[in-house]
Amino acid sequence: MKIIAPIFYIVIVAISFIFSGCELINDTEMADVAYFKPIYSSVDELTMDISIEPPLDYAKSGKVITYGDYVFINSPNKGIHIVDNSDPGNPINKSFISLPGNLDMAIMDDHLYADMFSALVVVDISNIDEPILLEDYTVEDVFYFDQYWNYPSWEELENYEYDHIGYEVLDLSQGIVLDWEIVIRQEEVNSYGRWGTDIATLESDEMLIDGVGSVNISTAGSMTRFLPIDRFLYTISFNELVLFEVTSSHQPLRWGKLDTETWAETLFRLNDILYVGSINGMLMYDVTDSGNPSYINRIEHFRSCDPVVADEEFAYVTLRGGTNCWTDLNELQIIDIQDPQNLSVVGRHILFNPHGLAVVGDYLIVCDGTAGVKVVDVTDRTSPSIISTYPIDFAYDVVVSYPTALVIGEQVMYQYDISNLPELVKISEFDILENIN
Repeated sequence: MKIIAPIFYIVIVAISFIFSGCELINDTEMADVAYFKPIYSSVDELTMDISIEPPLDYAKSGKVITYGDYVFINSPNKGIHIVDNSDPGNPINKSFISLPGNLDMAIMDDHLYADMFSALVVVDISNIDEPILLEDYTVEDVFYFDQYWNYPSWEELENYEYDHIGYEVLDLSQGIVLDWEIVIRQEEVNSYGRWGTDIATLESDEMLIDGVGSVNISTAGSMTRFLPIDRFLYTISFNELVLFEVTSSHQPLRWGKLDTETWAETLFRLNDILYVGSINGMLMYDVTDSGNPSYINRIEHFRSCDPVVADEEFAYVTLRGGTNCWTDLNELQIIDIQDPQNLSVVGRHILFNPHGLAVVGDYLIVCDGTAGVKVVDVTDRTSPSIISTYPIDFAYDVVVSYPTALVIGEQVMYQYDISNLPELVKISEFDILENIN
């Protein structure tokens, strides 16, 4: 009956259309339909837009890495700030690499590897005053990315007169969606606004989606998706680990990829183990042979956003709730990794809205969003305790280069002396908005 009833209903509706004549079908009128139209751009066109600019305002948290005396801060989808940190007490906002669609980056031997929407690009920074884009090294069609990243706000429709809202299906063969525009088209619609699409539908659509020899590499925080391992660059593209071999001439070559069978988010390496944070757990890979990683094990949890760091015996994961994380859970989890085949959570502590973290001996430095920076004593891994909090507007990620720690906030870069943990001693508070050269 559960199958027959719907079929019967469909038949009745079909018959009603037939006997109602063509009046309904022909009951149309001309109307103004507002469309959200994508503006496409090719990788070659985007590459031409990459440029080195004077220092720009820094207004939103992004990924951060350090390399030598310099700090590189991502401005999501816009580019990368370069900060001279040779004097931590007086950082200097040096320049800005305008790089559309950029979210992540890593540096190997004076070469910056960064994403540009779906492509990987390479910038020679051996002369930090004159970075050079190596156009021939660009690798296209590598990463999944949010085609709706720059979707118009509904408020923009208030500037237009229209009868219905339409939606233009993406045609990715035309290139990368760089922007959107609103266009009004005169179209024939039926009495039910057949070709119109309501805002609720559009909102749901919008969610259909953030060698040889030694190598000098950048140091990243716990939120990174780009990680150099020996002569290879490990990257995350949605569910895949994508590996590039970096040649002696610094050119990245497609090497291989692994399906993590989950939505992977972050990378962290300790010795020969790679830890992958995902939306539903932590994965471990053996990278003794860096060109051929092998899966070890995973431990799962409720769907959540979760960067991970580790020491020799334990891994530390912060689970974050919120709109994009599918949960309201906000906590620190400590995982016993001494037997990789028998992973278990041994300690927990509630947090507010955690993001990046770092482990230094028996202490964790946790970026807890608008709750600031917290120092957690994990001497007893089964019973972690928060022993101090340092209020800042928004704590996003932390990079440790002992004896200092660099914390990225919403518009400010903080640096602390951590040689006397659990105490953090502020070295500098660098508001890039106020330090434009």
